[in-house]
Amino acid sequence: MKRDHSHLSDPIDAAYQLSRSYNVTELARLMGNKRPTTLNNKFNPQCEDHHLYLSEAIAVTELTGDNAILQAWALSRGQVLVALPDTTVTEEELADQVMTVTSVVGAVFGELHLARQDGVIDPIERQAITAAVHRAIRELLSLEESVASQVRPLPVAVQGGAK
Repeated sequence: MKRDHSHLSDPIDAAYQLSRSYNVTELARLMGNKRPTTLNNKFNPQCEDHHLYLSEAIAVTELTGDNAILQAWALSRGQVLVALPDTTVTEEELADQVMTVTSVVGAVFGELHLARQDGVIDPIERQAITAAVHRAIRELLSLEESVASQVRPLPVAVQGGAK
């Protein structure tokens, strides 16, 4: 089950939150006989004795399918993680994607409208706006990739001009 932690911009905190959403004992077993207590300590940002290795963060991401750590790391570096479509999309899927983009862009304006009702945007409202903007960016970039998958070469007569 994937969780959306896109509002987090601290990879260490994202790892901690991810550990609260999944069975650490099972993750430890799947990672090759790691001790669950040790793995749990590695997720704990307050623990000074144990730290999550990059290889372990990658393994947890792969096992859970949850990109929270990667998303937070990207965001902390001023980047946005974008999932690109795996294959060429059908016309119906492209139309659905356009509607999704319309919806998520509308959600950005909805968050802005709610935040501005009292004339002040507080930190929690800014966080909600930022999360909505990042989702819209991801969806727009995904749409751009889907459109790119629809491109076909022009017929030879059109490429060379009319003769």
